Amino acid sequence: MANLVIENVKKRYGTTEVLKGINITIEAGEFLILVGPSGCGKSTLMNSIAGLEDVTEGRILIADNDVTYTSPKDRDIAMVFQSYALYPNMTVAQNISFGLEMRKVPKEERETEVQRVADMLQISHLLNRKPAQLSGGQRQRVAMGRALARRPQLYLFDEPLSNLDAKLRVEMRTEIKKLHKKLGTTIVYVTHDQIEAMTLADRIAVMKDGEVQQLGTPQEIYDNPANLFVAGFMGSPAMNFVPVNVILKDDIPMLELATNSAVALPFPKPESLTAHVGKTILLGLRPEMITEPQPHKEGQPFVTTTEIEVEVTEPMGADTMILTRVNGAEINCRSNPAYPAESGSIIKMMFDTSKAVVFDEKSGERLDK
Repeated sequence: MANLVIENVKKRYGTTEVLKGINITIEAGEFLILVGPSGCGKSTLMNSIAGLEDVTEGRILIADNDVTYTSPKDRDIAMVFQSYALYPNMTVAQNISFGLEMRKVPKEERETEVQRVADMLQISHLLNRKPAQLSGGQRQRVAMGRALARRPQLYLFDEPLSNLDAKLRVEMRTEIKKLHKKLGTTIVYVTHDQIEAMTLADRIAVMKDGEVQQLGTPQEIYDNPANLFVAGFMGSPAMNFVPVNVILKDDIPMLELATNSAVALPFPKPESLTAHVGKTILLGLRPEMITEPQPHKEGQPFVTTTEIEVEVTEPMGADTMILTRVNGAEINCRSNPAYPAESGSIIKMMFDTSKAVVFDEKSGERLDK
């Protein structure tokens, strides 16, 4: 295990700046996920940590050693790629042991390590097969096994599950989480899948246009997004954004909502709205905070019940998504499947603004920090 320090790292290709001063510190044994849309710079940052890309400015330290200009083979890292990168002419056992062989590890020790890793990943019965005889999930386990056999200071995973089908992706996600808990290894993991990020990470770095927009625990980022981009990117379904007017009611700033009747929603930090009275801002509210009326929430300070018109319903088994329109914005609500809601009907819904956030419409910055 080793800590990792990324210090003001910049990467330019000619005049194009791909990384714009990245600063991240990862503790030994921590699972960090770099997440963001395609082209945000996360893979470039990963390749820079691995030594596959030279940085233009800044420093990278592994276990407090400056490795900024060290070759990949001398960084004591192992990388698992999206494409698996297995040798097709080698058996599973040979693929796993190849790195050890290159390091001149004695044969008996190699065999012991291959068996240890195979047992851990439950692929002992596949050791004599070649990659062409394996399923996608099995190939992914072999690629992980090759990395685990090395016992490096740092593991790098570059979108390792993106080639798998949905069910297998969920299973492998669980396996990776179990492995991390068992081994306590330091992992940097790149993905564009925010569900992977939420379920696997100790901390998440949300990237956009070569910059880290927010670094925090999954819950911090979900509940307290730094800006409009992070709020919209993290969460499935995404956070609802509703343009609302800030009004005064009994001298307290509130948010005006036009459903089937006008209602004023209370806000947890009314003082942050004072400068915006009479203006339109964006209210951010997660779908699970707009539900069918729930008796245990009745009378709570930030709960308001009002009527909405149902546009579409999407049954999802454990719950039902209800699509409606408020203040001209399309929003998702999450309800119990037993709650009657049909397209075109008027139903009561409960808005809980205890975890609501607000943003500037133009800049996308948080207004209630």
